[in-house]
Amino acid sequence: MDRPHRSADGAQAILRARSFGLPLLVWLSCWSGLNAGPWYLEKPPQDLIDWVNALRVLGPLLPLVLWPLLSPLLRQRHRLPTLAEGLWIGYALLSLQAALLTGTDFPVWYWAFAYLGVFAAIDWSFGGGDPLPRAMVTNRLIWLLATLLLIAMLFVARDALLVQGKLGITAHGLVHRADLGRFGPISRSTGMARLAVVPAIVGLVMVLERRGLWRLPWAALSLAALLAIWLFQARQGIVGTAFAMGFVVWVSGGRVRFVGIAMTVLAGLALLAGLFPQDWLDYISAFATRGDGLSKLQSMTGRDLIWRLGWRAVEAAPWLGSGPEADRRAIGLNAQNGLLYAALAAGYPGAALYLGGLLWGWVLFVRALLRGYARAGAERLFLLQVGGIMAYLTIRNIPENTAALYSVDLLLHAPLLAYLGTLDRVRGPDWRRARQARARLPWALAQDQSGQRVGQVARGAPATPV
Repeated sequence: MDRPHRSADGAQAILRARSFGLPLLVWLSCWSGLNAGPWYLEKPPQDLIDWVNALRVLGPLLPLVLWPLLSPLLRQRHRLPTLAEGLWIGYALLSLQAALLTGTDFPVWYWAFAYLGVFAAIDWSFGGGDPLPRAMVTNRLIWLLATLLLIAMLFVARDALLVQGKLGITAHGLVHRADLGRFGPISRSTGMARLAVVPAIVGLVMVLERRGLWRLPWAALSLAALLAIWLFQARQGIVGTAFAMGFVVWVSGGRVRFVGIAMTVLAGLALLAGLFPQDWLDYISAFATRGDGLSKLQSMTGRDLIWRLGWRAVEAAPWLGSGPEADRRAIGLNAQNGLLYAALAAGYPGAALYLGGLLWGWVLFVRALLRGYARAGAERLFLLQVGGIMAYLTIRNIPENTAALYSVDLLLHAPLLAYLGTLDRVRGPDWRRARQARARLPWALAQDQSGQRVGQVARGAPATPV
């Protein structure tokens, strides 16, 4: 008598694990590989930390390896990748092909497999059940992981976090003052800003769209994140965050957009009228640019030279590429640009796929916004948060490699593209059916009115004028 009951309980337990525990595990596995790499496997582990680092290296590969093995056991329903995901998967496969054909070894192949592991994790966490709520929950989980990672690094480096610089208290250069011991170096200032922008944008949207006292905790979260970005003096972080915040205000529309435009105009007029103290303006400019002013903006702090060298190196294998980390092997430097890195890794075809996925994500966002795919309430707030974070990550493609390789950027950006594709896949057909119904409505009304007039004439009654 008890056996069916236990069986039902076991099935429910598997369902709960698949719905909540499994996404957490696969994304923890993906995130564990950050700040690690094949170099930790060059010699056998000697102690617990060596074993932990070896497991961290394998972390991004586990969702990909276990995907075909555990799917039948957990009755995992797989999903067809959306177009934007498919373009980036295609780019990764071309990059892997280039690595294999150019005679590289496992330390190069590893990064292509780690890249593909992120999309296996998306399938694990999006597949089964209602895909749209799962997509939203997964992205929120990832945002939480990014925020907790930032807090953890700030806590570990708390004794060396802030120093007195020439321009006042700063957190810039933390990578030279603290590290994570045998777990590797701590993130650079730009990396810290990349993590901090997530709570900054999430909190900003909640402040703009919520009412009453619920705004206060979100305002505190957003302001704390913005303060961290400012203190780290990450120039691209400051510019990118300002752009993303302005973008959020604009797409919010209504009163939020009007107030944002009004405040910008008033601030501009006050600046032209000299109402702000010049010393204060000079300090802000100097602190934001780390004392360089605008002198290094034209060369993007030397990136223009790197880009020229990089695009020349692309010509050595323009249609095939040289696989992941080709920038290090070809020019001995970080490519410092997402599209350039993609071209070096997978040639022009791979760069086209990478750029196509990036742009198609924006097509999906604009389509969702204009067609009203995200209905009122939490869905609309979530869409605004997605747009703000994606705006920042898109701008980062100019001075950094970002999502063109396995990185925090990819772990943040790929699930955003998957959510937008899922939103379009779920809500698009309903929108198209509603549009077709609206298009047929005038014809149906005309037919109905015509039929009424014919009936009136047949009965000898005067026709009702239309």
